Amino acid sequence: YVPTVGLTPQGTARDVEHQQLRASVRGKLFGDDAAVPVEIGRYRLGERLGAGGMGMVFEARDTQLDRQVALKLLRPGYEMAAASARLQREARAMARLSHPNVVTVFDVGTHDGAVFVAMEKVDGDTLRTWLREARPTADVIDVLDQAAKGLGSAHAAGLVHRDFKPENVMVGHDGRVRVLD
Repeated sequence: YVPTVGLTPQGTARDVEHQQLRASVRGKLFGDDAAVPVEIGRYRLGERLGAGGMGMVFEARDTQLDRQVALKLLRPGYEMAAASARLQREARAMARLSHPNVVTVFDVGTHDGAVFVAMEKVDGDTLRTWLREARPTADVIDVLDQAAKGLGSAHAAGLVHRDFKPENVMVGHDGRVRVLD
């Protein structure tokens, strides 16, 4: 019995999902004490929050700082070396920005050959989901303006987003908008 389950040498998000499934089944069969939490470095993984073209994002607990984060891992099917380099470049670029409308990057690292990015977990909805409900025009303009300010701060820092879409904008329950990726 090992209290921490590491990634397999392939180090993909799918491996993490399989480990979480095994831990869940073990906990259901033998009780919660038998469930083995999946950990990547200092981060204890929770549920999957979403997936994009390149990565999958999991809710995670930073065990050293005792806070919730979003942990992005590479999606299965990518050539690991090139995808890892791209994910690290993305994290470095995002970490250069400090703006209330851009998600904050806390950490980037590798664990068992897999690159991960730990970032601010935004409690809210993607812009696409948020726009499904009828909203007052002033609220829509405010949200779009905040997204534009976040995107503008990236451009001012010499960065080009390349994948700006409603799924890469989070509208927090606190009313603050953050641009992702």
